[in-house]
Amino acid sequence: MRVSKEKAHENRERVIDVASELLREKGVDGIGIADLMDAAGLTHGGFYRQFKSKDDLVAQAVDRAFDTTRIALMDHVAHTPGDPLRALVEYYVSSAHVDAIGQGCSLPALGSDAGRTADPVLHTVFGDAVEAYLGAIASLVPDVDPGTARQRAIAILAEMVGAIVISRAIAAGPLRDEMVRTVRDDLVDRNASA
Repeated sequence: MRVSKEKAHENRERVIDVASELLREKGVDGIGIADLMDAAGLTHGGFYRQFKSKDDLVAQAVDRAFDTTRIALMDHVAHTPGDPLRALVEYYVSSAHVDAIGQGCSLPALGSDAGRTADPVLHTVFGDAVEAYLGAIASLVPDVDPGTARQRAIAILAEMVGAIVISRAIAAGPLRDEMVRTVRDDLVDRNASA
C-alpha cells in the first residue's frame, strides 16, 4: 500500500519526535531502529525510506530535542517575572529536570554519546546547540560586556549540565537534592542582577 507524501512526512516527523525522547532516555546505543520504529507505531522496513542511516535519525532527533528544550526554557523565562537568568537556572537545575531524562536537555542526556561518536553531523548539531545556549545565557547575564558575558555563559552552561549529569548518577535522596540545590543557589547568587 502506497503512502501519500503528506502521510510519509507525518510518519517521519513522528519517528523523529519519538526518537528524540527515547534516545535521551536510553542513549544512542540503548535502542535500535526496530524498537524506535515500533515505538512510533511504524514498521522497521519504512525506516530506510525516511532516513539514510541511524546516525541520520540520531542527528535529526537530537536537533529536535534541542529545539524543544530551548523553546521550553525561553517560554519559562519569558513567563517568569523578575530575574530572567535566575528563572533559567532554577528551571534547568531542578529535580524535575533530573527526573525527566526523556524530556530534558540533550547535553546531559547524550553528551557522552556524542563525544564517543565519529559522526561529524552530530558534533555539528551539538556545537550549534551549545552556541545557541551560550548566546541565550549571555543575553541574560546582567551588567557586563559581551566578552565577559560569553565567558560567564560558558561557565554557567557547564555547571548546569554538570549538575544534571552528576545528579542523575546519584540515587534519589539527600545527596542528589543537595547537589541540585547547591549548584542552583551558587549559580543564582554569583550571577544575580545588581
